[in-house]
Amino acid sequence: MLSITHVIVTLLLIQLMSLDRNNAFVALLFGVFIDVDHLFGLVKYTELNGVASILDFHTLMNPGGQWKSMLHSPIAAAVVVPISAAFTLAVPFIFWGVHLLMDYAEQAFLGNFSAVEAWLIVFAGLAFVTLRYERHIKADPGLSFGGYLRKELKDVRGLFHAKPLAEF
Repeated sequence: MLSITHVIVTLLLIQLMSLDRNNAFVALLFGVFIDVDHLFGLVKYTELNGVASILDFHTLMNPGGQWKSMLHSPIAAAVVVPISAAFTLAVPFIFWGVHLLMDYAEQAFLGNFSAVEAWLIVFAGLAFVTLRYERHIKADPGLSFGGYLRKELKDVRGLFHAKPLAEF
């Protein structure tokens, strides 16, 4: 599946499970950032197909399995399960499993960016926004939807701006 699909589904699950910041970070690591192995696969892909193949969208979207590493196979359970046990939480295992299931569904049934995946992005995104808005309404009953969007945008911008040391 596309990375944006993994991000939206992971964020939705984080909201549904009401994970704290630390567990949300772990969820993002195992639900989204395990795709960093695709960057390593890109090297292998260009060695086999040439640098010009990176500009060929059709070939790039159908690389023939050259993008996946051990992190995308059941063998990775030998790493993920002990990590989950060591931290006494199932978050790494759950989010890694959801990631693998989504990739398997794409490969076995859906194909690259199918209509089903597009609908999944839309519905998961709407569910995510609805859950977040509901939580904000409980905290501040007078908050309009526009006010909610402004607050979310401010929070997202705050992630990318450096904070003065006094705020830490």
